[in-house]
Order: sequence, then C-alpha cells, then structure tokens
Amino acid sequence: MSPAPHTTTEKIPSADPTVAASKDYDVAIIGSGILGSALAYSLAASGRSILLLERDLSEPDRIVGELLQPGGCLALQKIGIDDCLEGIDATACEGYEVFWGDKSVRIPYPEESKTMIWSDGTERKQEGRSFHHGRFIQNLRKKAAGREEVTLVEATVNDLLEDENGQIVGVKATPRDSTPFDFKASLTIVADGCMSKFRRQLLPSHVSPITRSHFVGLVLEDADLPSPHHGHVILGKADPANPTPPSNLDTPSLGPVLVYQLATHETRMLVDVRGHKLPPASKLSTFLRTHVTPVLPPTIVPSFETALQKSESGDKSYRLRSMPNSYLASYPQGREHKGAILAGDSMNMRHPLTGGGMTVALNDVVILTELFGGGKAVKDAQPDKRGVVDLKNWDQVGERLEEWHWKRKSVASCVNILSMALYSLFGADDENLEVLKTGCFKYFEMGGDCIDGPVSLLSALRPNPALLFYHFFRVAFYSIFLLFTLPRFPSSRNSSSSQPLKARKPPISDYPALTVQSFKVFWTACVVFLPVLWKEGQM
Repeated sequence: MSPAPHTTTEKIPSADPTVAASKDYDVAIIGSGILGSALAYSLAASGRSILLLERDLSEPDRIVGELLQPGGCLALQKIGIDDCLEGIDATACEGYEVFWGDKSVRIPYPEESKTMIWSDGTERKQEGRSFHHGRFIQNLRKKAAGREEVTLVEATVNDLLEDENGQIVGVKATPRDSTPFDFKASLTIVADGCMSKFRRQLLPSHVSPITRSHFVGLVLEDADLPSPHHGHVILGKADPANPTPPSNLDTPSLGPVLVYQLATHETRMLVDVRGHKLPPASKLSTFLRTHVTPVLPPTIVPSFETALQKSESGDKSYRLRSMPNSYLASYPQGREHKGAILAGDSMNMRHPLTGGGMTVALNDVVILTELFGGGKAVKDAQPDKRGVVDLKNWDQVGERLEEWHWKRKSVASCVNILSMALYSLFGADDENLEVLKTGCFKYFEMGGDCIDGPVSLLSALRPNPALLFYHFFRVAFYSIFLLFTLPRFPSSRNSSSSQPLKARKPPISDYPALTVQSFKVFWTACVVFLPVLWKEGQM
C-alpha cells in the first residue's frame, strides 16, 4: 500500500523572545516562507543582523510553491543554498508537456551552453525541481537559523511600530503563550504571503489583488504519468465543432489542470476552477469527477479516481484543499511609508499556472542582498559597489528601493505577464480566446524557436520583455492565419444529416466573416496582454 501524503510534526526551535527583544536589528523580516527564510540567510551572510519572525514554525502544508523553475534553482545556487533541495525527495523537472484532447506537445527546457553546478559538485543540464513545499521551507528555515546573525522567533506580528515621525522602527509581536514584545529594527520587510496582514497599511487602497479562479489540490499516489519528469498542462478536449461558450464568473467552470511529481510516490494535481466561488465542499469531488476525468490522459485516471475516493472517505490527510489564484502587480515602495517594505507574495502575485512565483521571490532575494547587504559577498551575489547603505537613512534606502523596483522587472514582469497571458489562452472562455489557444498550441507544435523562445521565458533562463512581446503577438498573428487555413468542421445546420461531418478549409465565401473575426481575435490578444504589460511597467 502506498504511503499517505507527507505530514510531519517537526518544528524548528524558536529563540527566547525575551532575549530577542532586548536587541536591535538591522532588518526584521515578517514571515519565514520562501523569500523570508532565503533573504534572512543571505542578508545575514552579507553581514547584517536579522530578526526572522514566523507565526508557526511547524512544517507548512500548502498546495502551491512546489515547482521551482531552472531560473529559481540558479538563484539558489547564486547565494549558495541549493543544498536546501537535498534530503526532501525532490524530483527533477525537465520541462512541460501540454495535452489538448488526444494531442500533446512536449516543451523541454532549452539546452544551455553551460551546465548547472549543484552544491554536491554534480554538473547537469538546466532543470527545475518539484517537491513538497513544507519540506523545502523547513530546510530554508534551518539554513537561516544556522547563521549566528539570525534570530528566529515564533511569534504572531500584531502591529508595525512607529516613532514620533511616523517612520516604522520595528514590530510588536506576541510569542505563543506569552505577552507581546516590541522588536526594534532599522528596516522591516513584510513577507507574510498572499493574504498579507499589512498590505493595506503599506500600499495605496487602489492596489489590491484580482482573483479570477481557484486551484483545487489533491495528491495522486503512484500515478502513471505519460511524461515523467515533466509538468503536465491539460487543457481539455479539442473540439473545433463546439467552441467554448462564454464564461460566467458566477458559475464555476473547469480551467487548465496541472500535474507534476512531488516525490517518489506522490504526484500533485492542481485543478483550476474558474469563477469567483468554488462549488460547495459537499459537491466539490463530484464536480471534479464529472469535469476532470474526461480530459485526463487515460493513464492518470485510476490514481485520480482513487484520490477522489479517499477524499470522500473523510480522512483529513486526503482532503481536497483550495486556494485563490490572484494577480497583484508590484508597486514602487518607499515613497509613502518609511521604515518598512513589502516583498514576496504580499507585494507581487501572478497566476501559478507557470510555477514562477518562487523564481521571482528568489531573484528578489539576490537583488535585495546585493543592494541592502552588509558588505560581504554571498557566494556569487556581490555587494553594491557604492558601499553599504545606512538602513536608518531613508534617502539612501529609498534610492535603492527604486533600483530594486526596476532591476527585478526583467524576471518578475516576464514571469507575471506570461503567466496571466497563458492562463487567459489556456483557460479560454470565449470564441476569440479559443482561436488564440488553438494558435498557441499549433505554434508549439512547430518546435524550434517556437518552443525555445517561450520556454526560456517561462523558465526564467533568458527573461526578456521584448522577447515575450515578440512571441505573444507572433502567436496572435499565427492564430489569425490559422483562422483562414486550418481545416474545421462545418456547423451541423449547414451539413447534410445523412453524411458524416468532415473537416475542411474555410471556403472563400467565409472570408468576410473571418476577416471580421480576425480583428476581434487581435483585439482580444491586445486586451489580454497590454493591460498586464501596462500594470507591470507602472512607475
């Protein structure tokens, strides 16, 4: 019998809060997730004193943050902590395979001129890693806590402390079974995740997340994957005779399905459910069985059905869990508030379809370490040539925050725009998006640069906004070309009922209507891409 999904009661030890509160720190970090823990380690290694605060130091149990792109692995290597991927039964990821009905196209990561050199000394081609989120987090926390410059405290942060001038000078936090303490720091970094408690306090009211769908997550045991060591993106049935009906966000409907291996015996499935609300919990498994089973590759169906049956048994280890998929563009910081900034998902989110969140966070860690570090190199992350910034001098801090806002754009904006654009296409909910989805799939089928370019962006190996713009609109124009040339089934009302429908190229008589539709398709492409591009480029 296969093991139950991984759970553990292991807890990282907390420092004594009384002793911790008796000292002042260079940086206080709220939240010891991906960004918080990695940044605590790297800033400490650069020479800064760090207070790292976390509400619960038990192993987290989340359904995302489990696939790290090659660009994220390179960021880990750059600050010398890629050994945090060891000992957690992580699985190599070599790219993706996209399934659409009975067709599929493999999208491997591009071959690079240099190999990735891991902490154990091995050299391998560019690849990502997938793993249990909580195991990776615990390794990062241990890594951070192992630095003498880091004080890790289990406490719930209640408020940000302000001085008489309104500048934030630390936090008020309550350790478990204790009274609140004041912790002082020159700079406070809020990295408390997508449901940030302090976002409204540090960002303007008009800057808020937009939620279009939810992920429902379950674990498949010993799944027979069609493409081992690849992420599986399953788009549903390809049926040109029945275009996707317009979506109603008040009614749940099926979006893309993601499948990737977590560990030797466990595979994650994430089902995107479009709409503002999920089906009721009592009907969720029925919804999944009805809508997901028909679109899955046949080899996955048995393990999927078993997972649903176990979720219906009442065993909490196999419960169906969900989370919202939100988009939040980054906003320049340091102008309205002094002494504190947001980082990670509290500041910037994207649809997790492309698995780019951790890569963005770890790239931010590298940049922040170089800009705000204590003057020492952290492996390949070099200190700023202008010298160590005085964290109490907000003019200096504000200047470097502006630099961070723009330096991170090459990676963050590419990942963010690509994730939102691909989700709009892969989760097509109207006729024009369906045309773009067809064009995107056919574009990948051409191979060569039509795969290497987009996947080099997705993997964050060669992030370049201009390259993203080029490939997206190349897909748009190719989609329009296919409108006029791709064989399709005529509608049943125009076909003889006694003859089976056959796919054929559109006749010239259809060209006027197709010309009108081509303008609609191009307009739809602009509506998908340009607003996100505008938000990502805001000053």
